[in-house]
Amino acid sequence: MNLPFAMGLFGLIVSAVFAFNSVRELKRNVEGHARNAAMIHIAMVSMLVPFCLYVVIAYAP
Repeated sequence: MNLPFAMGLFGLIVSAVFAFNSVRELKRNVEGHARNAAMIHIAMVSMLVPFCLYVVIAYAP
């Protein structure tokens, strides 16, 4: 396993964790900083996942 492939997988795992926690926070539906941060995290995940998938596909062993 080469380094770019491993970092792509690591990015996907981190994105999954952030998405899971963000969705959980958004389901609570409580106004405040945590809700705003969750919305920003969902946006960041939506931008990071395609890039990580591209890296994983491009550097697949």
